[in-house]
Order: sequence, then C-alpha cells, then structure tokens
Amino acid sequence: MSHKSPEEFSVITEQLCNHLQNKDQNTGRINFIIDELNAKLYKTQLSIRLNDAALLLSTLCTHIKPSDEALSAKASHLINNITTKQIIPLSNEYICQVLLWHIDYMKRGSDMILPDILHNMQCILQSNTQNGQKFINELIGKHGVLLKYIDTENGHTTSQNSLQTSLVVLKSIVCLLPTADEQNYQNNLTIEIQENVTKLVVKYLMKSSLKAQDEFLYCKVVIAALRVLSHIYFNCSSIEVPLPELMGICQYFILYGLVKQNNKLDKIMPSQQTVAATPVKPSVRGGMKQKVRKHRNSAIETLKKEIPVSDKSLMREVDNFENNSAYKPASKNYLEPAKSKTYWALTSDSDMSDMENSREAKLVALKSRVRQSASNLFLVLFKIKDKREIFGFWWALFPDSPDANNWLSEGNAKKTLAYCAITDPIASCRANALSVTLALLSGSKMYLGQAEVSKKSNTSFIPFSVSLGYMITCMHKVLVDILDSERSKAVLLVALKCCSALVQATPYHKMQEGLISDLVRSTRKFLVHRNVTLQVGALITMGCVLSIDPKVNEVLKAIQKDTTVSKCTTDSDKENKSCNEGCDDFEEGYSDDEMFSVESVDRNDDVPYFSTWILDVCFKNIGWMFRGQEKIICQSSVIPVKQESLQVLSAIAFHHLGEVLKPHLVLLADILVEVLQHEHQDVVFQAVRLISIIGDSIQKLEQRDEAPPLAQCVYFWEKLLTPLSSVLQSQDNSPVKVIVCDCIANVGEKSFKELPTRTQVLCCALLVGSCSDEEPSVRAAAVRALAMAVMYRTLREDICFVSDCGENILRALAEPTLVVRLKAAWALANLSDALVLNVDDQEMERIDDDLLLRLLEVSVRCANDNDKIKMNATRALGNMLRLIREEDLQRSQLKPLCEAAMSKLLECACKVSNMKVRWNACYALGNAMKNETLFACFKGWQSQVFLSLCILSQDCKNLKVRINAAVALRAPTARAQYDEHFSLIWRGVMEAMQNAANVDDFSEYRHKDNLIEQLCVTLAHMCCLLKQSDLTDILDPLVFHFDCAKSLYAQLYQKLPPRTHLV
Repeated sequence: MSHKSPEEFSVITEQLCNHLQNKDQNTGRINFIIDELNAKLYKTQLSIRLNDAALLLSTLCTHIKPSDEALSAKASHLINNITTKQIIPLSNEYICQVLLWHIDYMKRGSDMILPDILHNMQCILQSNTQNGQKFINELIGKHGVLLKYIDTENGHTTSQNSLQTSLVVLKSIVCLLPTADEQNYQNNLTIEIQENVTKLVVKYLMKSSLKAQDEFLYCKVVIAALRVLSHIYFNCSSIEVPLPELMGICQYFILYGLVKQNNKLDKIMPSQQTVAATPVKPSVRGGMKQKVRKHRNSAIETLKKEIPVSDKSLMREVDNFENNSAYKPASKNYLEPAKSKTYWALTSDSDMSDMENSREAKLVALKSRVRQSASNLFLVLFKIKDKREIFGFWWALFPDSPDANNWLSEGNAKKTLAYCAITDPIASCRANALSVTLALLSGSKMYLGQAEVSKKSNTSFIPFSVSLGYMITCMHKVLVDILDSERSKAVLLVALKCCSALVQATPYHKMQEGLISDLVRSTRKFLVHRNVTLQVGALITMGCVLSIDPKVNEVLKAIQKDTTVSKCTTDSDKENKSCNEGCDDFEEGYSDDEMFSVESVDRNDDVPYFSTWILDVCFKNIGWMFRGQEKIICQSSVIPVKQESLQVLSAIAFHHLGEVLKPHLVLLADILVEVLQHEHQDVVFQAVRLISIIGDSIQKLEQRDEAPPLAQCVYFWEKLLTPLSSVLQSQDNSPVKVIVCDCIANVGEKSFKELPTRTQVLCCALLVGSCSDEEPSVRAAAVRALAMAVMYRTLREDICFVSDCGENILRALAEPTLVVRLKAAWALANLSDALVLNVDDQEMERIDDDLLLRLLEVSVRCANDNDKIKMNATRALGNMLRLIREEDLQRSQLKPLCEAAMSKLLECACKVSNMKVRWNACYALGNAMKNETLFACFKGWQSQVFLSLCILSQDCKNLKVRINAAVALRAPTARAQYDEHFSLIWRGVMEAMQNAANVDDFSEYRHKDNLIEQLCVTLAHMCCLLKQSDLTDILDPLVFHFDCAKSLYAQLYQKLPPRTHLV
C-alpha cells in the first residue's frame, strides 16, 4: 500500500467499521482485517487521513470489549500503531478515549494478554504525556490500576511474567511523572500519590525473591524503578524520604555485578556519632578576601541526562547544585559533560549495541546501567537532603581502615564507593562512582573538620574524630592510586575534582604529614598533560592545595623542585624510560617533566630562577620559560589553561606571597604588563585580579614588617598603573573595571607616597571619573577606592581631593541602586575617619562648612536606610558629631541636625534588631562624646545617652554590644561632663560587672573576658575622676558589688601585660 494512496486505507477502515457494527457475526473477517492493518509499515509506507484515524479509533474503543481477549490484544496493537507511529494531529478527545479503553481493560480484563495491553498503553503514554496526566488518579492514585502490579503484598509480583509486567508498569509511571514546567503538575500529581508510589517502589526493590526469576529482565526493572525514584524525589523534595532504605538500595545496586552480595537488601542506619555542630561563620577581620569559588559538580552531568530536556526549571536546579569552596575555577566551561555516552534511555528495550551480540555481553552492559542508575539516585538524595543527614551514612560509603595502604583488606571495604571507583570494569561507571564521591565531599569542610590523627597507636576504643581521620587518609590513598593507574581521561577528570573537594575539606593541620605530598606528586604530571581539560583540572587541584587554611608547611615542601644528582642517566632512570616507552598512552599523554626537578650544582650561574616548580608551570602556560637565569618568551597555552594558571598565581599571592612570590615582584610586573595587553577579556580579568590580590597581600606583609623592599613595590605599581589605566578606559567589561578600581585601592600608602606625582594624579583622576561610569558596580568600586585613598596622608592633606571625594560620595548615596549606596555608606564612614584625623592635626585645613553640613544631613538620612547602610551611617554620625565646633553652631540648621543625629544614634543603639548596627551605634556615641562642644552647647541629651548605655552594658544579649557600650561610658574626659549622672553610671557599671561574671551563654563566651576587661577599665577611669562629694552616692553599690569587682580586678591583673595603662 503506497503512502501516496491513503484512499486504500480509507476503504479498509470503512469495511472494518461496518463489520464491527455487527461484531458477533463477522468475528473472522474482523480478525483478518485487523491483522492486515497491523502488518503495515506505519512509519515508512503508510499515510493515514485524520478523519479515517479518528473514525477507526472511536469505533475500536466503542465496540471491542475487555471480554474478547484476542480482539482486544489486536485492537490495542493497532491503536498503538496509529497513535504513535503516524504523525496525525489527533485531538485530545480521541487520545483520552484510547487511554480510557486501556484502563477499562486493566480493570475488567484477564491477565492473559495484560503484557500486550500494558506495553501498548505505555507507548501511547510516552507519546502523549500531557493527556496521560489527566488519568493519574486512575493509573497511580490510591486505587490506581498500575500500582497493584508492583505491590509486593498482593501477589502479582510473583505471578507469571511478573518482571515483564513490572517493567512496563514502571516505564508507564515514568511517563506519568510530569516535568516542573508543565502546568498541571501540582494539580494532578499530589504529594500523597507520589509518596505512595515511592513507598511501593522501595518495597519492590527491597524484595529479595525477584532476582531469581530472570536476571536480564530484573536489571531492566531495577533501572526503571531507580529512575522513578530519582524523578519523583528530584521534582518533589518535600515528600518523606526513607533514607535508610534508599541508602541501602543505592549501595546494593552501585555494587551490582562487582561483588557477590546477598539477595536480600538491607537498610543502612546512620551513625549516631556523626552529628556535627552547626558551623559558626568566622568573622571577617578586614583586608581583601579571596573570592569564593564554586565547583560545579560534575556528578550532576549524568543526572542531567536522566532528566527530560524540556524541563528547564529542573535543569536550573541541577546547575545550582554546586560546591561552595575556597577556590573557584577560572575556566567556567571545564565541567562540560563528556562526549562519551554515560547513560542509556529507558524507553526502548532494544538499545544494546550491535557489538554486544551475546546475551552475556548484554547482561554485563545492563548491570553497568544498574550501577549508573544507582549513582544517579545517590546524587538526587544528596541534592534534596541536608548534608548533616547524609553525613550519618558516610561510614557505609567510605573506607576507614587504620592502615590506609591496605584498606582493601578490610571486610567492609568492598561495599564502599572507593571499591567501585577502582574495580569497576566500565570507565563510565568508575566516573559515576567518583561523581557520587565528589557530591559527598563537596562542601563537607565543617564535618571533616572534626577529624584528627590518633595520638595513641593501640587503643581498644577509636574516637569518632580519629575514625574520620582514617577515612580521610584512606580517601587520599584511593585518589592517589586512581591518579597513578587510571587511563580513562573522563575518570581522571572526576578524580581530580574529587581531589580538589577533598583538599578543601581536610583539616591538614590535624592530620599526619605526607597526605599533601603524595597527592601533589600524583597530580603534577597532569599539569603537563596534552589534554587541556586534565591540565585545567590539575591546576584547579593545585589551586586548592595552595589555598589550604590554616597553612601547613607541607604545602611549600610539596611545590619545591626535586633535587637530582646529575644529568647522567642512572640505571633506574633507564628502566623507567623503557617502561614508559612500552606504554603508548603515557607517551601520548604527557610531555617532559623537567620543570619538576633541578640538579644539585655548585656553580652560581646554574641556580634555577625559581625554587618552586609551580611557578615554572604557571609562567610557561602564560608564555614565559626560565632556563637557569635565562628568560625565554614561548608560545602560551590555550585560554582556559592560561586563565587557570593566573588563578593559581592568585592563590599563591593570597596565601604565600611572602614565601613564594616576594622575591619576584619585578618579574611579575614585567610579565603582567604583557598579559594586560591580551586580546581575550577573561585573561585580562584574571591578570587584573592577580594584581589586586598582590597589592592587598603586600599591605598585609607590611603590617607584619615582612614587606618586600619598598623600591620593588614602587616599581611594581609604577610599571602596572599605566596599562591598568588603559584597561579601565578601553574595556567595556564591567567586572574588569571593578577590579582595576580595587587595584588602585590596594596600592597602599607607602608605595603611593613614592610614586611620581603624575601617577598619583592619574590614579585620582581615574577613580573620580569612574564614579560617573554607566555601570553601578563600577561606580560602587570607584567610590570605595576613593574612600580608601583618602586615608593616605598625602591625599588627606589635599583639601581639594577630600572635597571631591565627599561630593562623589554624596552623589553615590543619592542613587537608587542598593549596591552603590552600600559602598558609598562605607566610603562615607571612611571619609569621616579621615576628617577626624585631620582635626587632630592642627595644621590641616578644614573642609567647607557647607560640605560638612551636607555630609551630616546625609548621614542622618542613611541611618533610616537598609541595615547594612545603617552600620556605616552610625559610624559616620559619630565622627561627624566629633567634628562640630562651637563656631559651627552659629549656623541655624546645624544645631537641630546635631540633635537629630544624637537621637538617631540612640535609636540605632537601643531599638534596631541588627546587632552590628547596635554595637556600631554604641561606638559612635562614645566617639561623639569625645567632643567637648557637645557637652558645652547641648543640654538634655546626657541623661538619655548615659542611661541607655548603662542598660545596654548590663542586659544586652550580644556581648559585643555590651563591650562597646562599656567603652562609650568612659568617653567623657572630665568629671564635669558626667555631671549629676556620675553615680547612676557608677551603679550601672558595677551591675554590668556582676552580670558579666554570670554570663553562661556558650555562644558568647569568647567575648566574656573582653567585656569584663572593658568594664574594669571604665570603672578605673571613673575612679580617677572621683570627687569627695561622690563617695556618699557610690557607697551602697560599691559595698553590694565589692566581692565581685575585687574578684574581676584580680583576674584582670593576672592577665594584663606589664605597663598596660588602664586609662
């Protein structure tokens, strides 16, 4: 029948419809026609009209009843052919009629042809998912017709062809699980239905008798079941998740085919020792912070392939499943999924390769798919459940042998992910096992931080922290072995990512030495690998190693060049060479590794340029090579490698500038000048960021008196500021401009002072100009940099620059963009600090009175803004009030403005919920009270301020607020300034001391000693101002609190160093 002649199909359709009207008398003819229609090639040689298809479907569904098994089976097959193999725009009405017909058969028909009915319905559901979702209640609801075939308690799962039936049912359920983008998702598929389905599937998988029926089919059923669980849990994380059962299922099937296991699946119960305390974020103490880097988890790439492509919101969720860490790869695309196939679609039973022509080979492939599906379910569980809950199961997933070199000899080692990653014969499965490992390790620093090395060699009881240390040591050993022996590039890449995550999470300062050295030794060969992706992965791992905090000496030892005896080839070298020549993959994969070693020589002219090989690697990737003392310009690496090399240099600059880069500042300047001219914007961005970090690190070294020679610092900045100005003016890339502003801010006062005047003027002009940039982020960075520069004495003395800085800050504070106002508020506080410093210097010229008035006005206004702006506004208010002189108050606007400022500080100190605002307000009140003018020209505010500070120092839950309130109470320098409030304050301070001694809040305990010290100093300050007339008023509180005060002073005396002045 030609597809060009649909008339012939119309004739046959009409005949069949006529015969169906009188079905009982034409059964033979009906069977013959349906058989003839089913024999046609619907995909290639047949074209059906819409009207004919609609008529045929409607007639079949109307006249063929479930009681007629033979006709029902044939009709179902014909319906499947028409609806799924022909491109016909059938209306939803006909599809729904077809589905209802199949549902009706499953309710009333026999089991004889059930597999055929189920298979055809599954095909129809797959092609018409939205229509299928209208029948969710009928199919998988509380009394759904599909669920009884996977319910282990009703007997269907042990009947004939139960596995085949279960397979089709599970595939049908997958078709009914809509994506998050579909409108009817929330209406039709309730949480109750999903919970019921998952409970039945979990019970089905936990049943041990299924595997004995047909392992080939069993594997397919397991794959489909695991996919159902993955899909439901991924899309609805609010449903109940039976973790012990699911972890047992995942562990069992990720090992399927690798080790001999019992038929019975067991739950895995969480360890009770693994509950970790909620982490406390360390407070930032200033200085530049290395940018947070996010590892996109490669484990998720496999998960992405198991999710319908149309579900965009789901894909976004997968993309957001990342690892927040201390080192972020510069190369954004290095985590793109591998080209190799890492999964099989579950919609076809004929998806085996032609090469897998034997049943055994197909079974091996199916078992590998089971392991991959288990990996995907692992990843879903790790996404939807809190790491705290998952951490309880680590004991069952990782080896924790005390002897890391023989971890495989332990009985439970063969049940771990590490065993899968090393022994699985399928490379994609090894990569998946490592992906699961990566998902566990990512962001686990707060849990692994409990680990430590055992102090005793033989103990009957192993503490949890030591057991965790054994686990970390074993995982280092496992990953090192994989890096040394693995040949699959896809597996190696995931292994390198696991190394990065493990390095970031391990507390090396509490671990035995040697872990870092072994890991670096196995990683560094990939730094010179010819595969760019592996190079980038190795650079990221090295970046994580170099970012280890707290620092350990082993890091610097690991990057030192190896020392060789001479250039003569030893016997062992020859043996290694011949071994390598026998391995083609090694020769193809790696270039020479001469840069990792250096010969021990006596001649000074052969001394290597760098003592660390990591600098050789990074500079070579950038385009510079060093032979002895000779510098050679060479071909640079591809962009991703070049970017990551600059990022590694940034990590070195941030953590190890003094030990590694300090001797090479001049060379760095020369190289970075060239890199700043690169045509690729991302490379320029990384170079500019490296410069900014170097500047910040130099200032930190200055604070410790370990800075490089000033002449070298000046050379560094003089060389780079001109090309940086070109970048700022020519780049359209806002992030680059932001970092250039940061670079100028990080020049440092000492270097800036020694720069030529023209360079100083250039810096100021660039920052002032950038305050008017189109991009808010650039304006914010520029105003912040101006506020840092205004603290330099050379610029602080220039009243014109100070005024320009003030005008730009005022403009920025008037902007609607929050990020600009945040930086501008910080800049306002910094500017006010500079103005206070100028006031203390009698020779300094004051800023214009009108500008001072406007700065005070905007400070009061900012104290009503966002909490983060209030933090700095209060600081600025304290400084501004300190600047007011008696003659300034002749201006009518200023006096009420000062009163409003004081009132606003009191409000922020007492009523705002944000504690940082409150303690800044207390500090600002103390700062303002250092101005004698406020006591002389304003009355009435003292009673409110002193009373509020007393109450805060006594009762505030936050001890830092109490500390700043206590410090503020000793701001007045004369007895007259306390006036009649002296006894009130005395009583308040003594009560505060009593309360401080009784502090029992563990979260605030670290501030307790400081609070007691400040209260003691404040009371001592008041003692120095005592008059004889005060003794009567202070006697009662003194007697009442005497013992407590005496005890606290005794403790303080023991702690204070000699010659410490209390006032």
